[in-house]
Amino acid sequence: MATSLSSALALAALVQAPGPPPPVAPTTPPDSLTELRVRAGRDSTDAQIWLLMGRAYLELGAEAHGATHRASEDSAWTRAVGDSARVLRVGAWAARSWLAWEAAGLEAGQQSLGPLPTDLRVPAVLEELGENLLRACPTGGVLLTAGPADSYAAWYMRFARNLRPDLVVVPFAAWDSDRLLRGRLATDLKLGRGADDDGWLVELVRRRPVCVSMAFEQPPSARPRIKWETRPLEWVAGPEGKSPRVPPRDFVFAALRVALDRHDPWAEPALAAYARAARTTPALCEPLATFNVATEVAPCRR
Repeated sequence: MATSLSSALALAALVQAPGPPPPVAPTTPPDSLTELRVRAGRDSTDAQIWLLMGRAYLELGAEAHGATHRASEDSAWTRAVGDSARVLRVGAWAARSWLAWEAAGLEAGQQSLGPLPTDLRVPAVLEELGENLLRACPTGGVLLTAGPADSYAAWYMRFARNLRPDLVVVPFAAWDSDRLLRGRLATDLKLGRGADDDGWLVELVRRRPVCVSMAFEQPPSARPRIKWETRPLEWVAGPEGKSPRVPPRDFVFAALRVALDRHDPWAEPALAAYARAARTTPALCEPLATFNVATEVAPCRR
């Protein structure tokens, strides 16, 4: 199961992550990377496919310094390649973290990773997204994330930047589909027998605050039904204790404005999550306007 989790996370990162515009004069056939992605989707256990795909991505980065000197001709393309490479690197560390949890538990798993590389980074727009998501979650909560952007952003800020050490960040798809991972986390979080079957989310909500990133279109369903409360940037259920709510005006969107101006491909998933949040929490339009982003968010243009 550990192998399947690693393959699924890597495949999600490569298939869903924004890619740079194609080079003017590619050194490999234009459809080669697309073909490799399709083949990996058909058989994620084929090690040769992953090797070829890794080489293809390396060639994209190397081309910026090749005979065409793409770096000097198209700085936006070069930044896109670099940013995507950094996010994929963070994604690899995140996948290692989740696999370590599965094997040894939350505390031991994190210690087994050792210190993270000092140069491990994600683009500023994802740092900002991760910080906003972590700040919105009540004390002692579990943050469930949707895709590469919010998953790696929240993981990076939690573990590489040590923000909100009281929280557990887990991709929903991994917990929902990986029985071994769910069993290990259920033991560490003391969820009881109810977490062994499809009632894991209900049991989790009974014990801890559960936050669902608005990178999802809607909160996950469960039986019995969970009463989700709308908060800025997240849906929340479960015991809150004395955790104060972060007012909408306290969230920051400065990096998003810069990323939009630079046509950063990672701005798109962040903007989508913020737009969904603004629909459910109209008060977010005020801080979005403060950072000159409100015009990019449909609910704030009404």
